[in-house]
Amino acid sequence: MKDKPVTADELLKRLHADPAWLAAERERERMFAEKRAQNALAEAPLVADLRSAGIPVSSIWDLVNDRRRWPRSFPILLAHLDRPYPDAIRDGIARALADPELRFAWHILADHYLKAARGSRTEQGLAVALANSADDEVMPELIALVRDSSLGDCRGLLLDALTRSRLSLVDDALQEFLHVPTLAKEATRILKVRTSRRAR
Repeated sequence: MKDKPVTADELLKRLHADPAWLAAERERERMFAEKRAQNALAEAPLVADLRSAGIPVSSIWDLVNDRRRWPRSFPILLAHLDRPYPDAIRDGIARALADPELRFAWHILADHYLKAARGSRTEQGLAVALANSADDEVMPELIALVRDSSLGDCRGLLLDALTRSRLSLVDDALQEFLHVPTLAKEATRILKVRTSRRAR
């Protein structure tokens, strides 16, 4: 006779009755709160500069999640991107720079991307920023970055920029990326979007 499946509520009750699990959970919460406090202290100069510019934030992530656009934040964010903030803060700065108006700073962002630690949150945030600020002028350089396997799987985030381009070299590159396992799924999606757009 098979054991009766355990429901989620029953599992939670068992966990909350387990002293070892409760102790581990308290330790996780303590470490999370400590990390959050450390990040808040670290980003204080950035938050102060943004507030001085009239941008009402208490964290860089307030800016990332704000649906409004704050172009006057761009010079501040670019300046602070050079500072040695914790990974989570630099990731937030990069994502706050993921805006088409940052075309003028694309090469600055690319330089930071190339220097970022592989597999870091900062690397991911910068890839998002590069994809959002790329235009056809830098498309050959962006495609070259995607081709560079030494940059790791994170470079797949750059592919989103290819959706907007009208250059024929983009289609050739996407066909090439169909044969790269870590890029194939996203390349397939973008090719479908581009094909559908042409059919309209």
